[in-house]
Amino acid sequence: TPASDAPSTPALSMTRNSPGTQYHATPKKKTSVAKDSCSRFQLKERHEKAVEKTKSHTVECMPDYRRRVMKVVGYVEKEYPEIYDEAVYKLSSEQKSNPRYHYHRATHDFHYDQFPTEILQSFMSDQWRDKEKGIKYTYDHLRKYHDAILKCAEFSPSDLPPSYRNEMTPYLDNLKKELVKAKSNGKVSEQDADPICFGLYEQLCKWAVMRGLIFVWVFLVLQWSLMARACNVDSISFQNFWADGDCVKFKYDLNKRDRKGEKTTEKHCYANPLKPAICLFLAFGCYLCIFQQKFDRDCNKVFRAMSEKEKSASSSYSKALKKMIDGIKGAAQKLREYSIRDGHFNPHGMRKGSGISVTTGSMEPPPIPSVLLRGEWSMGKVLEVYWRFSAIGDTYLGRCLAGLRPDEPNFGVLPPHFTVGRENPFVDKGMKLCFGVILERYGASGCEGALLLFLASIVHHRAWLRTHIGKSANHPFSQIPILNNEKLLGELAKLVTLEKGGAVTSATGVPPNVKIREEVREAIGLLHQYRRDVQWLQENL
Repeated sequence: TPASDAPSTPALSMTRNSPGTQYHATPKKKTSVAKDSCSRFQLKERHEKAVEKTKSHTVECMPDYRRRVMKVVGYVEKEYPEIYDEAVYKLSSEQKSNPRYHYHRATHDFHYDQFPTEILQSFMSDQWRDKEKGIKYTYDHLRKYHDAILKCAEFSPSDLPPSYRNEMTPYLDNLKKELVKAKSNGKVSEQDADPICFGLYEQLCKWAVMRGLIFVWVFLVLQWSLMARACNVDSISFQNFWADGDCVKFKYDLNKRDRKGEKTTEKHCYANPLKPAICLFLAFGCYLCIFQQKFDRDCNKVFRAMSEKEKSASSSYSKALKKMIDGIKGAAQKLREYSIRDGHFNPHGMRKGSGISVTTGSMEPPPIPSVLLRGEWSMGKVLEVYWRFSAIGDTYLGRCLAGLRPDEPNFGVLPPHFTVGRENPFVDKGMKLCFGVILERYGASGCEGALLLFLASIVHHRAWLRTHIGKSANHPFSQIPILNNEKLLGELAKLVTLEKGGAVTSATGVPPNVKIREEVREAIGLLHQYRRDVQWLQENL
């Protein structure tokens, strides 16, 4: 048969499975002969750098892991210098500059195939928060040194000895028991954040608004409403949120345990027109309106510029929140009243508190799978496959996180919204005035519907906003353009409603039992009115 360019089918050989007559066909191994030109092939430098950059995307914690390994290296040098030269080697400039290995600021690394397990065990047992007082670190803090050795060994040319895991497993188990006992005696320094309850969350928002800290305010509300880590809020861009009826949906590009972004879920967020201090639509709208000029840039991130590092916004938020607490007289006492221990107030407590609040704040909590998926917590492989879709439960959860209680009236309240769209000249003018830069730059990303809801909330809460301006003429709310345009504000106020209309045609996230309770409440109200009418007739006829 003449040769052709079409791919050839591998040749087959007949192999007998067992004594008898049964055979099966298996492809023969082909012997490939590389051409001289291919054997001398080498990537161009720019292509090689591009490939190495792609390969460098592994785990976000590598800088921390390298710092921990360097600390163990220093321990070996100080305590066991006789094995230092055999167990440790100095990194070359070429190794440190290779992004694939994530050495970051590390200068040395271990020969992991010669790594003595006892070294790490002695290091972990000898770590003290305060040696004089006998205060130990927590188990989670110490366990991360073990995690660092495991992860950094993956990037090493040598593997850990097979005995490493077998020896570390019982040691870690016993270490946990030791620290539990020490904790009962007050000898463990806990650094974990205490959960922030709903009452304290609301107070923090009021403090932020009172002091004009709009960035802190919107970050607080977003972190609570999304049950998010601060770093997740940090990375929000204009393509990550959009309107859907009476709610605004958020979806991260990736999260801590899903760096590929394959399992991130949509989070339904709702307005709370009854409590403006914790209303997400109002807080987000005010922030975007006040700072709209800074979005005249190529970066589509909401809270940080292209030149700023990842987590720079969350870091600024953490510092600003702490500074706010330190600057408010009586704030420390207020934290204690809300069961926050000294030294345990941390933004991560917002994520803990929101999860606890929605699951324990009512006898009718949202579905647990919806809570876990919204918080990006693992449910286990089986449950994540079969309970993957829980959008209905997330709508109910979103209303609860907005501060709406299912056992109180108005749980199904609609957000402030316009009865018309941008075809109306007043709405169009208001949108351009408040979000013109954003619409021009990122309107095509799908955020325009959300901005309409945000503008409606600003108009609806105009009296509340002006109250703060009246207390301080320099308050950032004074920079909201429509509050300074009385004629336009009056026309927009006529178009804002809490009833069904425009793009908001129904209330989502309201379970049938809540609707039945509302009907029963209305019926009881009618009965009470009937009773009063009868009583009046008896007294006056």
